[in-house]
Amino acid sequence: MEQEKYNKLRYQLMESFSWPSLYMFKFIIPNSDEKVNAIKALFPSETQFSYKTSKDLKFIGITVKKTMESADAVIDIYIKAQSIEGVMML
Repeated sequence: MEQEKYNKLRYQLMESFSWPSLYMFKFIIPNSDEKVNAIKALFPSETQFSYKTSKDLKFIGITVKKTMESADAVIDIYIKAQSIEGVMML
């Protein structure tokens, strides 16, 4: 099961937050509209994103602040993000 490898993160999230809680996601991806749109598709349309490109413009960092209902909801986003080629999750 995919979520099993996230057990440590789940434990840390349960210890560090009281749910629902504002959570900050950070992703670094190759700089392409396709990949940016793939990250944006993981969240509801009203979600606000902030972006920062690398100096050579090859990568883009995306920060997302979103109120999440549970640690499992956070992990579900990370599991879905794994399918985006080249994504790094911080």
